[in-house]
Amino acid sequence: MYLADIGVKCPSCGVKFNSRQLVVTIDTGRRNSELRQDFEGRAEQYEPYTVCTCPSCGRADWTARFEPTKEVATLNQPNSTPHLQFRAAALAAERSGRDFYNVGLLYLNAAWCADDNRAYPQAREYRRLSADSFRKSLFDVSCPVDQRMEIEYLIGELLRRSGDFEASKAHFRQAIPRLSAKYAYMARKLMRLSEASSVESIRFENEGN
Repeated sequence: MYLADIGVKCPSCGVKFNSRQLVVTIDTGRRNSELRQDFEGRAEQYEPYTVCTCPSCGRADWTARFEPTKEVATLNQPNSTPHLQFRAAALAAERSGRDFYNVGLLYLNAAWCADDNRAYPQAREYRRLSADSFRKSLFDVSCPVDQRMEIEYLIGELLRRSGDFEASKAHFRQAIPRLSAKYAYMARKLMRLSEASSVESIRFENEGN
């Protein structure tokens, strides 16, 4: 993993500070059933380096929303728990009226980082909030058109992994006719896992693979 200290400026208070960011990312092509990149334990996950918190005003958001600066920064971003940073960013996005698609992504990343920290009760709650936000994004049209099928699939999987098995099955029954073959295949597998009351993540695979 290639990381660097990059100076950024907080869009809320204007304070300049150093943030720890990814310089290079690698896509393995492997995903789990929540569509998170799967390094199979051989590498650190990227998500903790895609969220940032201002050391002055406490604003939390995607790292990309903090503008880079060439001015000298004497402060460093706080060493905060990633899932709590994502939670703070999601709550701030909701309060400021940001679109539900973005809110859903922030809660989704919070869930993944909570899993990494074994904060499983929090992860389940983040998944529930992410599914709710994604569902709203389909109605307020903030979900990009080319992402709608992926999000419809993801809502059902987030409900299953949050432990709401009946809601997951009900969602998939309605969504499967609108899904492509690869998502429909996975949705049926996940419905069977819901029948078994399983919240475990599995590998994302296409039919026949």
